[in-house]
Amino acid sequence: MSINIYKDRLTTARLFGAPVLYSPEPIPREDVPPSWYCYDLRGTAEDPGRPYSMVAQAEKNHAGSVLSYVPLKNGRSKSRLVKDMFQLDAVSVTLKKFCADEHIRCPETPIRHMLRPASPEEAGLFFALPPEKDEELGAIGHVRIDFGRSGNEFHHSWWPRGPQDLNTQEFRDELDKVVNDLRKSVLKSLGAMNGYCWNCGGKIAGGTCCQNYGYVLETECYTYRLRCNPTPGDYQAYLSCFLRQEQELGLTEKGRQALKDAADPGKDHTYRWYVIDRIDDPKLRKDYEVTLDEAPRVYAGLDKTDRRLGVLKDGIAAVDLAISWNGREWFSDDWAKLDSFKDDPVIADAVSRLQTELDIKPLVGRVTFANGERIGYTDPEEYINVVKEELPYHTTSGFRYETLTDDPEVRKAVDDILHDLYGEENPRPLADYGSGGMTMGGMGS
Repeated sequence: MSINIYKDRLTTARLFGAPVLYSPEPIPREDVPPSWYCYDLRGTAEDPGRPYSMVAQAEKNHAGSVLSYVPLKNGRSKSRLVKDMFQLDAVSVTLKKFCADEHIRCPETPIRHMLRPASPEEAGLFFALPPEKDEELGAIGHVRIDFGRSGNEFHHSWWPRGPQDLNTQEFRDELDKVVNDLRKSVLKSLGAMNGYCWNCGGKIAGGTCCQNYGYVLETECYTYRLRCNPTPGDYQAYLSCFLRQEQELGLTEKGRQALKDAADPGKDHTYRWYVIDRIDDPKLRKDYEVTLDEAPRVYAGLDKTDRRLGVLKDGIAAVDLAISWNGREWFSDDWAKLDSFKDDPVIADAVSRLQTELDIKPLVGRVTFANGERIGYTDPEEYINVVKEELPYHTTSGFRYETLTDDPEVRKAVDDILHDLYGEENPRPLADYGSGGMTMGGMGS
């Protein structure tokens, strides 16, 4: 655990007579503002939690960290005895409030700490949009990123999505600054991205078989939408860039109203069915606009490596229904979670028809691991077996599971495994599992 000095509250204190901010958790050194100083308090082996000395960084017996706008030791000394020179005021404040009280300039918040998790309604803006929608929202382009085989590399490419005159030197300079700062956190490595998504939320519907996460960054002139896919063997991030003014106008005025209208079952709606082949390769990608009658035939006739079948409703809300990726194929349930689709009888009838004609099974459950690996299962027995085999090792592997099916027998079988792991008997009979809904677990939840 560590603290975010730009968002979390710290405790005021005095150390060697100087006002400081104290945190019981370590303060990441990359977050320390320029011209500020950060030190660790170190305890003894007999009393590790009581500050005995102050050091640059404590490798053991960490008793807290302090942030100061004045130096508290000279560069030649490795440590300084604290003795009775540390007093906690027990007042919890933000960095901004502390600076105001001390009458000093408050440091600027780094870009990486200005990201916010996306809302469910914004999910569609993180995926490929029709050219007319890109134009309406002021799209400039996107950066496609992957971390290589090791998970610690950084490969990226730029894909334009708007008029060339939007790609100004001012924009390019800011984009470089944004990417370089994000590489200190969420874009540092595959492991860092996985941890960031785990801790910060931002789940969005859509994508391939794996859970995607969305984050939004707004600067004075531009809006950046970062889609994270913390999965080995795939592109792990797409950073889409927009003119902020156009983004706000398109989303808050026309866009938000259009999304509300798309979710209104009392209004007339339009539906454009599409099939996409090779969606992750711009050079080979092919988009087919089809009717609902044509969609199953066109989809089934494509190579199974990477294809989608979905629908664009009212020209603004899109969802993939049938997905084939990385040797697996399934029918997504994202439509049932999105306001624009979940109460639409046309979509419900189409889903039932497509499932019958394509004979694709829906996902029964998903599992994830700490290294970012995510696997979806359509076979109930296979899903139950992997939970049974992997759950005992969840503390070291980071294994977690998400049961998506409403089948009472599957849901009870998974719960039986969890209770058995702790030497207990599942107190819930099969009848209790008849109400539906998904369950999640893997860490005893």
